Amino acid sequence: MIRKYPNLCKPITIGNVTFRNRMFSAPMSGAEITPECMIGPKSTAFYELRAKGGAAAVTVSELMVHPATDASHAYHLNTETVGSVASFTYTADAIKRHGAVPSVEFSHSGQYAGTYLLDKNKKESMTQYGPSAGTRPDGLPVTPLTKAQIGDIVKAYYDTAKLAKLCGYEMIMVHGGHGWLINQFLSPYFNHRTDEYGGCFENRVRFAREVLSAVREAVGPGFPIEFRMSGSEFFEDGSVPAF
Repeated sequence: MIRKYPNLCKPITIGNVTFRNRMFSAPMSGAEITPECMIGPKSTAFYELRAKGGAAAVTVSELMVHPATDASHAYHLNTETVGSVASFTYTADAIKRHGAVPSVEFSHSGQYAGTYLLDKNKKESMTQYGPSAGTRPDGLPVTPLTKAQIGDIVKAYYDTAKLAKLCGYEMIMVHGGHGWLINQFLSPYFNHRTDEYGGCFENRVRFAREVLSAVREAVGPGFPIEFRMSGSEFFEDGSVPAF
């Protein structure tokens, strides 16, 4: 028999991690997020089922790394919330016990903060932060991030990566697509900054590089890091990667 994808079910090693096959369960929002933004038991069961089904890696999503400037109702991993580290650790263990590699997606929604809030009216009172000043399609104003805030967000990626590894996650996905903050910095449509984070492509990619460098420093060599990005924004003045 000639198989169309002969390597699909073969193990593969990336860095220091060996995956049992080439089929990864992509990040999907969990079935339950507690009011404290922790992983609820239904979400743990949801991700565990992906591992039992044979996926080589299962990615928990979506973890907001800097709630102070993001505030969406999604997962938060920090030492300030009682039970946060425990819930993430239990979920990683549930994935790992079935032979899959636990992964977690790091995210910041930037000027679209509030997308996941249970109280949709609350976003009206929130400050929407993005790379540049502007107005969202729904009329809400966007406040440009200061360099100090950018530095705080980069450090949050570092701190959260440290915790994620401590909780037992063996891979991290950095969300850099679909209009979220990293994508906003990459995009000439959203990014009109005149400092070292705006203008030419090298400047617009600086924030992404700083985030990835921070995550790498936190987890060390050989730890797989995925970077999720949009191939094209499909609108005028949007980003189209040069490859």
